[in-house]
Amino acid sequence: MACSAPVFPSAQRFRSQLSPCARPFQPSPSSRVVLVRWRPPPEGWFKVNFDGSVYHDGSRRASIGGAIRDSAGRLVLAFAEKTEHSTVGIVEARAMLRGLQLAGQLGLERVVAEGDDLVLVQLLRGEETQTRIPVAIQEEILGVLRCFSSCDIQHVFREGNQVAHTLCRQAYHGSGMWLGGVPLPAAVWEKIEDDRNGVVHERTVVRAG
Repeated sequence: MACSAPVFPSAQRFRSQLSPCARPFQPSPSSRVVLVRWRPPPEGWFKVNFDGSVYHDGSRRASIGGAIRDSAGRLVLAFAEKTEHSTVGIVEARAMLRGLQLAGQLGLERVVAEGDDLVLVQLLRGEETQTRIPVAIQEEILGVLRCFSSCDIQHVFREGNQVAHTLCRQAYHGSGMWLGGVPLPAAVWEKIEDDRNGVVHERTVVRAG
């Protein structure tokens, strides 16, 4: 299917606030605590949260996971799959691509793709030229994005991406796909309910400057 619509109708529209990526560490005078929580998409939109997991312990394990939810936080679809071992950047890109492909197969038209890989998000938003993925994968993702009538790409800290992260871990115990009311693994369901209830997580980040 050929999709020629522009990915981003307006460059200014997609200048959302992307927080700098940082790992948690012991608080210090140069650090600050930010509050992080998952936020539902606008009315009429669907959010695709995605994540990739890679083990570097010699086991060559890698997995992808993601969830598609509506503006009320209700689950539309979740997936957890093992994938070929590779770099974190490539596995994250595979997770994003898989989630977008599934959203397209469901016939969704307005989609927000959200993940905790800041480099990938900035690359696909045109805010960064450095990349950790092959050009072919980048072009494939952009091609899928053009198939939606409206789309956005957002960064969220790991604490706000717990559902996708838990699905990645689930893949190591058993791959699966869950639609709507199909019973989810208890650990995944718990994270979905936390998000729907607006549970807030603390994260320590370095102060700018």
